[in-house]
Amino acid sequence: MKNIHLYYDGRQGGSDWTKREEKKLAELAVNGDTDAFSKLYGEIYKELYYYALANLQNAEDAADAVQDAVLDGYMSISSLRKSEAFDSWMFKILVAKIKQKQKEYAQRRSNLDYINESDAIIKDENGFERCEILEEFADLSEAERLCISLHCIAGYKGREIMEITGIKDTTVRSHISRGKAKIRSKLFGKEVT
Repeated sequence: MKNIHLYYDGRQGGSDWTKREEKKLAELAVNGDTDAFSKLYGEIYKELYYYALANLQNAEDAADAVQDAVLDGYMSISSLRKSEAFDSWMFKILVAKIKQKQKEYAQRRSNLDYINESDAIIKDENGFERCEILEEFADLSEAERLCISLHCIAGYKGREIMEITGIKDTTVRSHISRGKAKIRSKLFGKEVT
C-alpha cells in the first residue's frame, strides 16, 4: 500500500477547482490513486479539523478524529457511490468519529468526580488559550454544535446537513438559529431574538 499523507501539508482549501475536476479526482481515488485522495483531502482538511475542534473542544482530539476519519475514508474509498459527494462523504465519516469521541467523554465524566480544567484549554497555533466563540460552543446542545459547525465552518446548507446527519431539514435550521442566538447572547451579554 502506498503512503498517504494524513496530516495537513499547508495547502489552502477552497481552491478554484471545478466540480468536474473534483469528480475526476474522486473517481481516480476510488480506483486506488492515493495522490488523488491526498489532493481531495488537502482541499477539505481545514474544514474537517475546525468542525471537529468546534464539536470536541480539544485540539488533540480534533486532530485524532480527523486522522481516524481520513484513514477510514481512505480504506473504504471504493464504497464512495457519488464521486461528486466526496466532501460530504468524508464529513459523514467524521461525524461518526466525533460521536464516538463524545461517548468516550461521557464515559470518562461519569467515572470522574472532577473535571481537569487543563483538559478544557484550547490553544491555537500561536499559543493563545481559548477562542471565545469556541468556548461558547460548549454551552450548545450536541445537535446545535453539529449543525452550526457544519453550516458555519464547513459551509453546508440545511438540506446537505440533513443528508450528513440524518436530522430533518427544518430541525437543522432551528438548531442553527437557536445556537447562533445562544452564542450571540453569551458574547454580547444580552438576549437576542
